[in-house]
Amino acid sequence: MREVRRTGWTLRAGRALRAEWTKLCTVPSQLWTLAALAALMAGVTALTAAGQGRPRDTPADPVALALSGVYGAQLAALAVGVALVASEYQPRVIRTTLAAHPGRTGVLAAKAAVVTAAVLGAGVPGVLGSVLAGRAVLAGRGPGTAALSDPELWRAAVGTLLYLALVALLGAGVAAVLRHAGVAVGATAALLYGPFLATKVIPMSTHALHLVQKASPMSAGLAVQTTLPGTGPAPLGPWAGLGVLTAWAGAALAVGWAGLRFRDA
Repeated sequence: MREVRRTGWTLRAGRALRAEWTKLCTVPSQLWTLAALAALMAGVTALTAAGQGRPRDTPADPVALALSGVYGAQLAALAVGVALVASEYQPRVIRTTLAAHPGRTGVLAAKAAVVTAAVLGAGVPGVLGSVLAGRAVLAGRGPGTAALSDPELWRAAVGTLLYLALVALLGAGVAAVLRHAGVAVGATAALLYGPFLATKVIPMSTHALHLVQKASPMSAGLAVQTTLPGTGPAPLGPWAGLGVLTAWAGAALAVGWAGLRFRDA
């Protein structure tokens, strides 16, 4: 009996995953957004590196600079996560989805899995292109340029890839709560950029500044790119900072799951 139950669960999970993957792949705007993620990652990095000043100038953290395209690419990752969840609520297609797959937990889990796979798939060429573009622009700027053999560079690159996936999951969770694509994108973007901008324009004590940076999903999450002490966006270790973003994404998905589980669709 237990084996039959496990087989039935596996079949339902497989059907839910295929359904969500089909939804993603058959919507041209989603595919263009994923392509934009890769393009923004490399393009914004090249533009940022090119604006660093004269060739003799050495950037504060060349690895973070070579991955600075994440500030633009995360908007595309966010859009993918929001769209796959929220797009079903406005025309009430979610009712058809839940009729076909009554297990609401499985539906949200399938959406989260597809969002993660799609963003990681688009993020790999984007991050690689960002590293190469950043190094190409900075090639004549002295010893500050990170070598391709530097393990810190690839730790930061993998961390950036995970950061993009977590931002997409954060967007998916917020979309499950708010059930409106535009509102969810705006709310999540404000959550990402708001605290970061506040630290730039509002005078704060060092203690208050560090508290905001440690709690902010973007500032904390992007600490994973830091390779030089004292140059990161938050006074956290690389993986500790990514853990803060993971907690934000997990909390958003948990609240979204509760809403899907106990609210009418």
